Amino acid sequence: MKMITLPASLLAITAFLGVSVSVTGQTTPDYDLPPVSYSKTKDNNTITRLQAAMDEQRFTFPDSGASDILKALLDELKIPVSSQVIVFSKTSLQRDMITPVNPRAIYFNKDYYVGHVPGGLIEIIACDDPAGMMFYSLDPHKKPKDRKFVRDLECMTCHANHNTMDVPGLLVRSVFTENTGETVLPWGSYLTTPASPMSERWGGWYVTGTHGESLHMGNKFVMRSETDRLSYQKKHGQNVTDLDQYFDTDKHLTDTSDILALMLMEHQIQVHNTLSSSKMSYLRRTHLMKAINSGQFDLNWQSVRTIVGEHADKILKTLLFANSIELPTDGIEGSDKFVEDFMSAGASHDERSLRDMRLQKRIFKYRCSYMIHCKAFDQLPDVIRKEVLTRLHKIVTDKASYPGMPQLSSREKERIHEILSHTHEEYKAVSGVK
Repeated sequence: MKMITLPASLLAITAFLGVSVSVTGQTTPDYDLPPVSYSKTKDNNTITRLQAAMDEQRFTFPDSGASDILKALLDELKIPVSSQVIVFSKTSLQRDMITPVNPRAIYFNKDYYVGHVPGGLIEIIACDDPAGMMFYSLDPHKKPKDRKFVRDLECMTCHANHNTMDVPGLLVRSVFTENTGETVLPWGSYLTTPASPMSERWGGWYVTGTHGESLHMGNKFVMRSETDRLSYQKKHGQNVTDLDQYFDTDKHLTDTSDILALMLMEHQIQVHNTLSSSKMSYLRRTHLMKAINSGQFDLNWQSVRTIVGEHADKILKTLLFANSIELPTDGIEGSDKFVEDFMSAGASHDERSLRDMRLQKRIFKYRCSYMIHCKAFDQLPDVIRKEVLTRLHKIVTDKASYPGMPQLSSREKERIHEILSHTHEEYKAVSGVK
């Protein structure tokens, strides 16, 4: 192979932009450059600690089948079974096994996501690693002594691009799907975020729960006629409360793919991606500043303050649901069990919590996300985390409104401030509450 020599000026420019150019002309993504070096960094999270416990025989999975192993893992990670959402499109690593009659289930809480398609691997994403979201698989069909959590970098093909804010992250896609599970690629697809209208959500997913007259893309297929003509009925699959008509729900841990769980998972994914992107971007940019300034660095530099402010603003907008759609006129109603499990998982004060539901016009009573308590938020660079909390305190204690942020009523601001003052120690410290 002929070696390519790059001009010194080009090397300087690409280094400043955070892009590494190899001799083959390929680029290394920012997340794989110092100081993050994601792919080479040793993982350190709950899954690695669980693996250590397995190696030392302090923890063992039941040897009675994949469903029991899955349930034991969910229990260990404190993920409720009621969080189950189900996807039937062939849009993941185990696409060959996924069909509408053998769909993939996903379970989650504020720090972890677990996926499983019957007959296949268990997939885990840990969001409590200082280096970023970590992806693992566990083969439940292996003998107990051979079961290992295997870190998977192959996932980066789909889980580290512009759809995940250019860092290892998560995404929800809505696709037009045939009754085989194959996607109809010429019809396009949608990246689902909290800003997505319901009419563009959940293609290729099963959805249980009621939502009035508003339409979504779930619970339906693109039908192919004998003459290869495609058709699609928009009004099919609405307000479904029973999935037995689509597949054998006994294959999974419960029989729902809850509409509320889907919307909360989409919100969480946006938060996790935003937190990870902000952290990696800040670390990379400040690393370059130090390189350019012979190792000197000062948090009081205006350039640094600008970077911190940009990231704090982006995180705040996500935590305050600034770009979330309004719920259907009739509201939404999902699984009582999921609501019960979700509510019981959070801290509260005076019987109030950031997890309190409204389900009319918006999901929550108080527009400050419970994700402020997630481990990824705790692992933000100190300067960004403190700036977020300082700005949040100002928003909820000031009568003024702030551009780009939701218009909170004085009562809502008061409630958010009270809850955080009693449930979030760092917010309490920043706000000066005693």
